[in-house]
Amino acid sequence: MQHRFVIVGYGTMGFTHTRNLTALGIEVAGIVDIDPVARDEAAEAGLHVYPDLDAACADDTADVLFICTPNEVHRPIALAGLAAGKHVVTEKPAMLGSAEIEEVMAAAEAADRRFIVHQNRRWDEDYLVMKEMFEARTIGEVTFIETRVDGSRGIPGDWRRDPERGGGMVLDWGVHLVDRLLLMVPAPVRTVYARLSYALGAPVEDGFTIYLTFANGVEALAACTTDNYAPRPKFHMTGRRGTATVDDWEMHGKVVRRVEDVEPDAKPIVAGKGMTKTMAPRIVDYGKLAKVQDNVEVLPLPRVESDINDFYRNVIAAIEGTAEPAVTTPSVLRCMRVLEAARRSHEQDVVVDLSGTDTYLAS
Repeated sequence: MQHRFVIVGYGTMGFTHTRNLTALGIEVAGIVDIDPVARDEAAEAGLHVYPDLDAACADDTADVLFICTPNEVHRPIALAGLAAGKHVVTEKPAMLGSAEIEEVMAAAEAADRRFIVHQNRRWDEDYLVMKEMFEARTIGEVTFIETRVDGSRGIPGDWRRDPERGGGMVLDWGVHLVDRLLLMVPAPVRTVYARLSYALGAPVEDGFTIYLTFANGVEALAACTTDNYAPRPKFHMTGRRGTATVDDWEMHGKVVRRVEDVEPDAKPIVAGKGMTKTMAPRIVDYGKLAKVQDNVEVLPLPRVESDINDFYRNVIAAIEGTAEPAVTTPSVLRCMRVLEAARRSHEQDVVVDLSGTDTYLAS
């Protein structure tokens, strides 16, 4: 069966999805946008421009709506599409909150249609490499994971600064970082503690620090800044036999791993104005000139190939019933509930205990 997509919102992501779908031979029936500039650009690109969403929903030759609008209208557009018998794919965040996600999930089930969220950062190599090492116990049993994105350009755009429109970094980047941690660690979330940053004076948070503890003992930190001119490693993972880092988008990083179980006695070093054995380094220099001090090996990061086009292929397979969605709606709902717990933690300055809740039980 030939599937035809309607792109709702022809901005940066709408253009990107149109290009990617077309390159895969998946037909784009047309676009919907209220912005005259976007409508003109789509027409100039040879795309059909529907007069409005109702007209797109009434087009029986199109069976999928791909929502690429600002966050606050995801829900009504998704409900309209499902009511018209369309499958719905939406940009992240799926909705503004868990209640909206549950409403759309129920509507999709009632209509016997697919509702799938574009969580593209699940295909990022830094995450896939760390997940692979976590599962393979490359550095032993993992005890702590830190994942972060650091920027210095503030909050971009207009709607991203508006709390009523789902602005702020929690729904922008938290929805990625926390989502990937929940997929990586196969255990319920036990507690959530968070602090949000308003350092730049915007009405929405310009950054966050979210601390998670899992029922299997793993602890994790997800963090985002938009006022940081010296980015820290994107991933830092500690295990009982070593440490792994991914330093940047270009996949610089390393694995430092203990070789023998028997530890040699550390030699004291001069550190500042004192001596220390506890903090004596195992490596003299990092990077290509690394010199092993004792009982460790320094390895390059493994590499994992990925193709974001697999997302689109999976959407088609899920619609046709030959595969389950790569991004399941229960996983999206669970992530949103954790993010809501993080916001509640900041507002009340408490550790939120999820034991016994639906979020805790989901794994």
